[in-house]
Amino acid sequence: MNFLQLCVRLRQEVGAAGTGPSSVTGQIGENKRLVDWIATADEDIQRLRNEWLFMRAGFRVNTVTDQAAYAPTECTDTASGLLITRFRNWVKDSFRIHLAAAGVRSETELSFIGYDDWYRLYNFGAQPASFPSQFTILHNQSFSLGPRPNAVYVVSGEYQRAATTLVNNNDIPAYPSEYRMLPVYRAMMSYGRYSGAPEAYHDGHDRYRQLLGEMERTQLPELQFGGEVAC
Repeated sequence: MNFLQLCVRLRQEVGAAGTGPSSVTGQIGENKRLVDWIATADEDIQRLRNEWLFMRAGFRVNTVTDQAAYAPTECTDTASGLLITRFRNWVKDSFRIHLAAAGVRSETELSFIGYDDWYRLYNFGAQPASFPSQFTILHNQSFSLGPRPNAVYVVSGEYQRAATTLVNNNDIPAYPSEYRMLPVYRAMMSYGRYSGAPEAYHDGHDRYRQLLGEMERTQLPELQFGGEVAC
């Protein structure tokens, strides 16, 4: 379902009077509230978990000799081939690096370390550039390599995209199609609170929690457990 269809479905689910909306733009009164509730619900769902798999995307960037830090906007989204514009956070355990001249056969993992440890190891005194083996996340969301690169390397990995806003009639939510009723159910709660309709609120709440649980099972990374503890 697209944005407009979700708004129409919301009206049907709550049994609101009238028809429509016929468009998501130019609305007033209750139709405007229906449109806004769907748009807000969709954004809330995208931001609900930092690890949603449907918000994950690949990136890559070529390093510059002696330059340690790289902002998200300097990196390329591997799917679109464009510079990143929708950034939320890095997937820290996905970073890899290889010497550009040698190709991916030289690829190795980059290990994440906390900023304080990185600062103590790599930002203290005069240190020579070398093959980077670690990275940290700076306060401005740039990642910084340690040591500084001594040649052109390719850093790649994954990041989480920032939430989008439904704007046009045909806009589609970011999550898989089987979960597209989620913003309708969440918006039913907003309608119920505003209209003093507890049945709409509780119906939306119960159906939202059930469908959200299904999406969490398929769209969150699997939990990783450590090995057995030696006795």
